[in-house]
Amino acid sequence: MLKSLNIFFKLLKKSLARWNTNDPFPKGATIAYYTLFSLPSLLIIVITIASMFFEREAVQGRITAQIGDFVGQDSARAVENMIVNVSASKESAWAIIISIGMVLFAATGVFLQLKRAMNDIWSVAAKKANFRTMIIDRLISFGMVLVIGFLLLVSLVISALLNVLKDHIEEITGSLTASLVHLLNFGISFVIITLLFAALFKLLPDVKLRWKTTFIGAALTTVLFLIGESLISFYFGKSEPASVYGAAGSLVIILLWVNYICLILFFGAEFTVQYATFKRERVRPNHFAEPAIYQEIKKLSTRHLNPEEEKRILAQLRANLEITEKE
Repeated sequence: MLKSLNIFFKLLKKSLARWNTNDPFPKGATIAYYTLFSLPSLLIIVITIASMFFEREAVQGRITAQIGDFVGQDSARAVENMIVNVSASKESAWAIIISIGMVLFAATGVFLQLKRAMNDIWSVAAKKANFRTMIIDRLISFGMVLVIGFLLLVSLVISALLNVLKDHIEEITGSLTASLVHLLNFGISFVIITLLFAALFKLLPDVKLRWKTTFIGAALTTVLFLIGESLISFYFGKSEPASVYGAAGSLVIILLWVNYICLILFFGAEFTVQYATFKRERVRPNHFAEPAIYQEIKKLSTRHLNPEEEKRILAQLRANLEITEKE
């Protein structure tokens, strides 16, 4: 037991060091910026998928309530207004077709940014892009949108079943009903969020990785996410950081929240890398990528550098090479 804890804390320490080295704050801010513009399109697609099985109002209300729990009711209402404004637009058939294309393009943009960040964490780089790889990247990103829609659907089904069984549970457990239902909801949320993080770690980076490894990192990421959710919700509720921004306060809260999620996600990915290294798992780039060090070497051979810059790049390459050899 003590040995396992010691290994766990060592992996955490290494993960934190790599996380800091990879400079996660600018990447998180970039993805938060993309998310702000992709969010309405992403939510419309997710709501449309879930609405095939449930009433649209129920699905939209569930999403709004969940966002409200995370970032507050004001921000949730701002997101709901975005969805309503986009959904309510009345246009011609050609305009609708073009709008659908733009919705798909916008909804997948944020996942492309996440993909690049994940590739940096795994020290791989995409090969020369062409039309085929662009289509594949967009399809993978759209697949992530479908995964989110499916997980939301599962969550709605299970919640509906819990509501149906609530009275029967009350007959058996009496006063423990509320606590039991709350515990079940927490367990369901934990599993669904873990599945989502595992899918991100497995499908986005251009590496071949086992699902078992991704679930380890995803479980830790979920724990950190839920802890941070409580802390940051408490902070937003007490300090009201958006109040100084006036009418734009709701958007600022969304940016802050997405940035926080990205920082947690990056740390979970770094832990997954360290865990794979500890287990001596052979992680290789897929057909569309190569080790990032190869591209750095190519850049060195085609650029004329001053001695100081050359020393800096060579030192970085040696560090990456040591990590690659250990992996």
